[in-house]
Amino acid sequence: MRISPPQIWRAKRSLYKLTASKCNRCGNMDLPPSSFCSKCGSSEVSVVTLSGNGTLLFATENFQQRAGYEKNMPQYVGLIKLDEGPEIVAPLTDVTDEPKEGSRVTAVLRKLTTDSSNGLIEYGLKFRVVS
Repeated sequence: MRISPPQIWRAKRSLYKLTASKCNRCGNMDLPPSSFCSKCGSSEVSVVTLSGNGTLLFATENFQQRAGYEKNMPQYVGLIKLDEGPEIVAPLTDVTDEPKEGSRVTAVLRKLTTDSSNGLIEYGLKFRVVS
């Protein structure tokens, strides 16, 4: 797997922090950010940065992964309701036992993969159980 530094640089806004679009008309939040509100169709939206804190609604252990990410197996993936409202599916990190539903989680920056040919490291957000 090859990591492209320019591609990572262009995607840094979504890789390193949670951003959503918030409709100025109805207040709906869309994640990932969109130019239009998915609820009312308004183009009056603004991009907001989310806190990265939320509640774990459900977690499952994943034994399959795409090429280049096999070293992280098995991996827990969770359905998370963020404090600002949106629900997302995201990888969990620093998990030793099966996470409990209702646990508080927070977004943390973690290593995703390493390019074996040139040693470049790709980082991104994962969620850690805090309570």
